Amino acid sequence: MLATPDQSYNPPALRCSRQSIQSLEPTSHSASLLIHIAPEHIAIFRFLLEAYGHTAFFTVLERRTALLRLIFSPHYKAAVQNALTEMAQSIPFSVKKWPAAK
Repeated sequence: MLATPDQSYNPPALRCSRQSIQSLEPTSHSASLLIHIAPEHIAIFRFLLEAYGHTAFFTVLERRTALLRLIFSPHYKAAVQNALTEMAQSIPFSVKKWPAAK
């Protein structure tokens, strides 16, 4: 059924489906992890990480050895751990604690 100008109809793709945002206590620092991955897997790692709702981001510390610093809010530690566990089923990488972890 086509909508006429006097009918208000929003297709499903344009409907607002946002969930209410939970207010979290501010933190004084970000959490970090070291990721060792093959250089050819960095792009897919980025795409998979983005698919988990942008819970974390990374920066490349060493390009040739593909050493990454994964940065995230301590509030999302469990979500990041779950994402990394699921991502490890698709691409090989290792996770270590950030050396200056609090």
